[in-house]
Amino acid sequence: MNNALSTLIFFLLLTTITLAQDFEVSGRVKDQNNLPLVFANVLLKNKDSVLLKGSATDEEGLFKIENIKAGTYLLSASYLDNLSETLVLTVTSDVSLDDLIIEQAEMELDEVEVTFKKPTIEQKADRLVFNVVNTSLAQGNIWDILKQTPGVIIINDKINIKGSSNIGVMINGKLVNIPQSDIVNLLSGSSGNNVESVEVILNPPAKYSAEGGLLLNIKMKKNLIAGYNGSIYNRYTQAVFPKHMIGTDHFFKGKKTDFTLTYSFRQNKNLNRFTDVTNFFDTSNTVDEVWTTEQKTINRSKQHNISGFFDYQINDKNSLSFSTINSFSVPANRFITSETLIEDTAGNLDSSFYTTNNSDYDVFNTAYYLDWTHRFKKKGENITLASNYTYYDYDRGQDLNTDFFDTDGEVTGENDFTTHSGQKTSLYSAQVDYTNPIKENSTLETGLRYSGISSESTITQEGFDRTQPGINPTEAGVFDYKEKIMAGYVSLNNSWKDWQLNMGLRSEYTKTEGDLDTSVNPVKNSYLEFFPSVSLQHKLSDKHNLALRYYRRITRPTYSDLNPFQYFQSNNAVVEGNPYLRPATRNYVSVEYNFDRSYSLEVYYFHKKNDFFEQVVQDNETNLLRFLSVNLESNITYGAEFRWNKGLTKFWDTYLLLSYYYKENGFTDIDTGAILDNSIWTSNIRFNNYFTLLKDRSLYADVLFRYSAPTVFGNSNRESTSQLTLSFSKSILKRRASISFSIEDVFNDGNYFSTRDYLNQDNSSFSRRETRLFFVGFRYKFGNNRIRDNKKQKSTDEGERI
Repeated sequence: MNNALSTLIFFLLLTTITLAQDFEVSGRVKDQNNLPLVFANVLLKNKDSVLLKGSATDEEGLFKIENIKAGTYLLSASYLDNLSETLVLTVTSDVSLDDLIIEQAEMELDEVEVTFKKPTIEQKADRLVFNVVNTSLAQGNIWDILKQTPGVIIINDKINIKGSSNIGVMINGKLVNIPQSDIVNLLSGSSGNNVESVEVILNPPAKYSAEGGLLLNIKMKKNLIAGYNGSIYNRYTQAVFPKHMIGTDHFFKGKKTDFTLTYSFRQNKNLNRFTDVTNFFDTSNTVDEVWTTEQKTINRSKQHNISGFFDYQINDKNSLSFSTINSFSVPANRFITSETLIEDTAGNLDSSFYTTNNSDYDVFNTAYYLDWTHRFKKKGENITLASNYTYYDYDRGQDLNTDFFDTDGEVTGENDFTTHSGQKTSLYSAQVDYTNPIKENSTLETGLRYSGISSESTITQEGFDRTQPGINPTEAGVFDYKEKIMAGYVSLNNSWKDWQLNMGLRSEYTKTEGDLDTSVNPVKNSYLEFFPSVSLQHKLSDKHNLALRYYRRITRPTYSDLNPFQYFQSNNAVVEGNPYLRPATRNYVSVEYNFDRSYSLEVYYFHKKNDFFEQVVQDNETNLLRFLSVNLESNITYGAEFRWNKGLTKFWDTYLLLSYYYKENGFTDIDTGAILDNSIWTSNIRFNNYFTLLKDRSLYADVLFRYSAPTVFGNSNRESTSQLTLSFSKSILKRRASISFSIEDVFNDGNYFSTRDYLNQDNSSFSRRETRLFFVGFRYKFGNNRIRDNKKQKSTDEGERI
């Protein structure tokens, strides 16, 4: 009796434990061609068809629904308008399902809200993907997102990846054809909430222009559900001066159309301070004067950004896409004040001068993209025609006034002059791409591209005191630059069970002509270059992968670099372009080992021929600081990079990058013509942590740290910098609204100190930008923010150099 009672109690307890235990259901969703479906919705309902839980598939089509009580349920998967069969599940333990295949079955979905957290950082064969939606950075602007994107380093508002600053920026796969400075303005004035992800493309396919080295592709969100939704937002930034941005986004999806419209207005007042110390040499190569300049620059601007994306599904085989990106600042002002003390080597004041530079400027940029795609009967075979037109207009007026003082502070002279300069650039391109899966595991891509650039730069300067040494500006001039590029490419992408091989070859014929109206003969150049690329990846086992990458690229000088005019920033600082700059070519090769998709070790080498940059040179005869556009003799970098990317818990993702490399720049001394080397072993550290907090996952917190060791740039040596950023975002009002705030560069250690010390060059620069920033923002969403699509029909399948 006791044994029977004990057995009964045991089974009762076992049943109770079993019924109380939580289980999970997992599986994979594929299409009818046995390919995984990414971001398909998987819904779990009770026997009365009441939705209980939901999930979504990852990049391999896998899903998992956790914390399920024992019982009987209904489960189905959906992808856009298509649904799988509905399965009846009896759950008494963990369930691993056979593949769910999407079929064209009709089914009504109740109004539900399914949330899914994709991995914050994904390492793929040729790129690194940063999913912004999982972070509080989505509440900032796009430029803030790039600052914190793994693998990306922003130095003085210039994007650097793996030691290269020649980076192409794309939005939804379309190159942004505006100058680097205006890219900063455009992205700083664009809401990060519209960004789905940022792709750091490490080995760009042959279909992309060979211009630049690596690519950053900013993928914007699309409205994947029928109907309309939108948002309004407001963001306030406090640094030394306040800044403010407001904007609105609108998304519409219909039966055949998708439409996105965004607008933002940004009012800025930025402060940048410089300290330049120059030890000028006499004719015997002995320092005889020390010039110390304290400069303060205040930029005021009111900037408008308007972008639109329109997709139209003409029929099952044809689709049309139109996009426009527009940015303009009218009016804007830059006011520079600088005081220069001239002392002897003992520190005794000899004289001084004070300069004001008041400059008003207008910037207008507009770009239009039109794409047409035709899909053939064969799955995956298509042809695309793409065209682009970009117009850029820059106009600046400048009043520069200098007063000279003796040791007693009495005025001894003055030098006042005015400058009016402008640049108008038109860029147009057309490209045809053809894709054909020639075999089950091989896809052929080929295409042709033509682009033409026409740029006119003008300058008028007057009022100079000709008795001042070194003052010899261009009084008036017009510089016309024309460029034509004809390109063709072919690539073959192969994927087998454990191997992936992508091969491509691109050729580009370039013809340029620069014509300065004050010179006798125009500068002409033409050249044909070939650009091979290879990506080979081998899956050694379930957790071990090996990859080999090689590519060759080209970087052409920016139009402002080619501009031969002298622009004075102060009485002894002048910026000069160089119409004789040569294009730079770059060879890159790397081997990468990956373990468990979380640990990566990459060894790489690249050599850049004829690299160019703005070199700071002191002219000891005229006491000028010259900012010259020059070609380097060599630019070599090699080293190793370790990456750790891991979801430590359900609420904590982390990313660690450790980079150690050798960098060598060979440059020509302007005075002697001697070739000198500037080299160093250096390192970078990046540690990003992303937290998703609270039971309803409505609070995001990010802790981001970056350290850059001392390094070299041309003839300059740069000291180390570091930055710590804290960001928070909280959803409120049933996720209709969100509030956010962040502190960037908490310890104010993100500014740059550079020195140049060789032969008769001995000078330093300390740049102090507003790197410590406090942000606070608010966003409110309206319209259709839930899954409400009950349709039952079958769904169908150069320019940055301005």
